[in-house]
Amino acid sequence: MARPTKKFWRQPEFLLDTAEAVGNIADTQRHGDEANSTDPQGPERSPWRRGIPNRGECRAVWGGRPAHLCPRPTSVGRGHFFFPREPPGAAGPLAARPAAPPNSIARDARVRDGTGNMSDIEMLPIDPLDADLVSAWIAMQNAAVAHDMPGDETVSPAHQRLRLLLHPASVAVERYAARVDGLVVGGYELVLFLKDNQHLANLELQVHPEHRRRGVGSALLAHAEARAAAHGRDTVLTGVIDSVDGAAPVDHSGQAFAAARGYKNVDNEIHRRNDLFAVEDDDLARLYVEAWEKAAGYELVQWVNHAPEDLVEGIAAMRARMYTDPPMGEELDIRPAVYDAERVRDEERVRADRGELQLAAAVRHVESGEIAGLTDLLVWPGQEDHAGQNDTIVDPAHRGHRLGTILKIANQRLLRSYRPRLRYVHTWNAEVNSHMIAINEAVGYRPLCRDIDVQKKLA
Repeated sequence: MARPTKKFWRQPEFLLDTAEAVGNIADTQRHGDEANSTDPQGPERSPWRRGIPNRGECRAVWGGRPAHLCPRPTSVGRGHFFFPREPPGAAGPLAARPAAPPNSIARDARVRDGTGNMSDIEMLPIDPLDADLVSAWIAMQNAAVAHDMPGDETVSPAHQRLRLLLHPASVAVERYAARVDGLVVGGYELVLFLKDNQHLANLELQVHPEHRRRGVGSALLAHAEARAAAHGRDTVLTGVIDSVDGAAPVDHSGQAFAAARGYKNVDNEIHRRNDLFAVEDDDLARLYVEAWEKAAGYELVQWVNHAPEDLVEGIAAMRARMYTDPPMGEELDIRPAVYDAERVRDEERVRADRGELQLAAAVRHVESGEIAGLTDLLVWPGQEDHAGQNDTIVDPAHRGHRLGTILKIANQRLLRSYRPRLRYVHTWNAEVNSHMIAINEAVGYRPLCRDIDVQKKLA
């Protein structure tokens, strides 16, 4: 569910299917010379978006927002220290790790209030049973979203409360709120992988817009880095945001904040959003028919929440590929994942218990029975306007048959049947992944902002 990096969904999509992309590019007449590309592997090596394949919970699996730093005016889950979907595994069993410190006032961390007076910052582990603290934490997150990315999806209170109680067995999670004079002014979420990537901590950090530039973000970041180090992690991965042409401007001050504190840009992704109300059904129908003309010998399989038993092993293999196949920056330190059928089923159980709707599709090669491609969408409980794209991937041995287009359109139709009034779907792609981008733009996705993955090696 969680992969190192970004958004709630944040699962970057990865699909380097040149023949398919070329067909879509020609259809949309948007990418000129890219139609001449003959490299089936795409422009670069790519793990997933945001560190570990865009992994989505990066918004997708984890069910939170993308990891980001937003200590100063930056946004929650985007444009802040970004947070990978599921942070790679924490070293050793949870019981063997240092316990989280008790609630205490950080006497060495002080901030200046609006009148110039100094106040202590209280770092509080977020207790799911502390209703007032949880409500204040969620309100702070939504204030950051509204300020930094107007029009973006807000945090679902129902989903956040469920995430506090339930998470996959493959990760451990710590969440802290920063409180000053009785007010929650910021917070962070640290995700630690337990089965793989045990060197890495995924971070998502936010500060309320009215309490920025007073030292809150610096105090939260120092606390988060100390917790990561206490768990034996030597790498912290998060993200910041930047504006893109043709979209509304976003608050990008998180970039300077991250750079000043030793975080290095290691990858770029474009966050795109699909307005389903603006998509022409006739255009999708034409693309879908044309794609199937190139896909003789394959069949489509779709499911909701629980995958067919005969597909689980293949799904695990495809999930693992999301950590190795997508284009990724050379310095982005994300390592191969340990994925098996048990992990797939555990993630399904957690999603179901959290009230998440997972709509999935696979294309299977009829003769061999192999899963050739996979995609899935996630809808959070309490969220009626937005959905998040999780993984999309096509096996290299089966590229060139427009399977990515088939998967995206089929699953988009399934979403419309389940949530006819849901309007927006979000996805993230490495900026160099021109083939997947072409497919997404052909089915309606348009740029919203740039997500910059930033990483720091702890001393």
